[in-house]
Amino acid sequence: MALTQPDLFSTLDNADCSSDGAAAALFREVPSFPPLGDIANGELFSLSLSNRAPGLTHGLHRFPAKYIPRIPAWVIDEFAGEDDVVLDPFCGSGTTLVEALLRSRQAIGIDCDPLACLISRAKTYAVSPARIQQLVIELHRIWRGPAVPLVAPMPDLANFGHWFSERAWGDLQALLTAILTLDASPEERDFLLCVFSSILRWVSNADDQTQKTYVSGTLKKNPPEVEPLFCRALEKALAGLEELTFLRRSSAAATVIQGDASDIRLPTHPVDLIVTSPPYLDSVDYMYNFMLEYFWLGPLLGVNDRRTFNRMRRGVTGAKNPAADARPPALPRCLDDLIDERDIIHHRVAATRAYCDSMRRHFHSAAKALKRDGYYFLIIGNSQTRKGVLPIHDSLIRLAVDAGFAFEKAFAYRIRRHYMKFPRAGRGGIITMDWVIALRNAQKRTSYPDRLPLPDFTLRHDEVAN
Repeated sequence: MALTQPDLFSTLDNADCSSDGAAAALFREVPSFPPLGDIANGELFSLSLSNRAPGLTHGLHRFPAKYIPRIPAWVIDEFAGEDDVVLDPFCGSGTTLVEALLRSRQAIGIDCDPLACLISRAKTYAVSPARIQQLVIELHRIWRGPAVPLVAPMPDLANFGHWFSERAWGDLQALLTAILTLDASPEERDFLLCVFSSILRWVSNADDQTQKTYVSGTLKKNPPEVEPLFCRALEKALAGLEELTFLRRSSAAATVIQGDASDIRLPTHPVDLIVTSPPYLDSVDYMYNFMLEYFWLGPLLGVNDRRTFNRMRRGVTGAKNPAADARPPALPRCLDDLIDERDIIHHRVAATRAYCDSMRRHFHSAAKALKRDGYYFLIIGNSQTRKGVLPIHDSLIRLAVDAGFAFEKAFAYRIRRHYMKFPRAGRGGIITMDWVIALRNAQKRTSYPDRLPLPDFTLRHDEVAN
């Protein structure tokens, strides 16, 4: 028998989730989400892994903490018309944009990370697969490696040989020079640069089992050769591009803007639907995870040196060590009964304040960009403190309500595969589930909803990637 909303909340709040069976009992396994009207507020789902969407260009480049394509696909199918404009203000690697292109809609993505913008553009450009194949033939003709002499691709890098063997360094240097030499359009070149970027971690000396960029002193790595791996990556990328080209219609288009989600620069109310997964609080250092990619491509993306790279890392939403000018003096007052800074490790307090302030400003900016009564779907996971789970989902709802959004409903889904390893045997700090929060742009102040449940459970060892 289905639980009523009060019974559901009571069950979740009092659940003992320390065992696998207790945790599994909380989640309703479904192949896909039902219509929003059939979902109880606070309900928990487990999406079946057997229901797979087309690969398309989703796998063009690795990206930490990206949400599964079925989430934006469900939102767009439910809440957007064929001619609607869909905005993802934290677009990351472009998952929302690709799914929007399948549904013949205009999509806009915003991200402050230049590499994320490159990946999103490469995934969504309407480039010709046949033209890419022609460029690949020419690329193999002019690619002669390894390059001599070896030159660090970013001017102020010391000990670059720590990250790459001399052979890999020389092959990559020659390959990048060849790509930049091709008589290609900017869109075609970006696609090839994205494929180039996608292999850098694998051919480096950096550990492959974690998103963090470091060379393990205990697990000796034997990287694959550059040329065969690049060829395999190109083959996979072309297959995804051909699939997307076949399924998208000629009217579909995506625009990617490098910008700040807390200051959205769009005409007033051009957006019909917002669906996004903003960065987790203090969990993923996106730019640091892509440090090797920035060493090679940074000068092409406006990140000319290591100092610029380090400065940009501290300016993004969710930064672990935000810049001094991005640290507000206190949390917004509406969060007083939700977040107790005494529960947070002292050196993480500044990150929490900066994150909440950035999201506060984002919601005010998003309310101006979204049409009246338009829907905003927010997908977010909660963070851990020394005393338990930090209710980021409730905190963001209140910040959105203060900006003029009305809370409609929220439900969560269990994250079934975890590709981010963390300290403490690979289990500490892992986000166990994401909340899907439905908001409507009421353009007036409404009341805060009741707090959502905070079920807390651990993962089995086979649910953490090795």
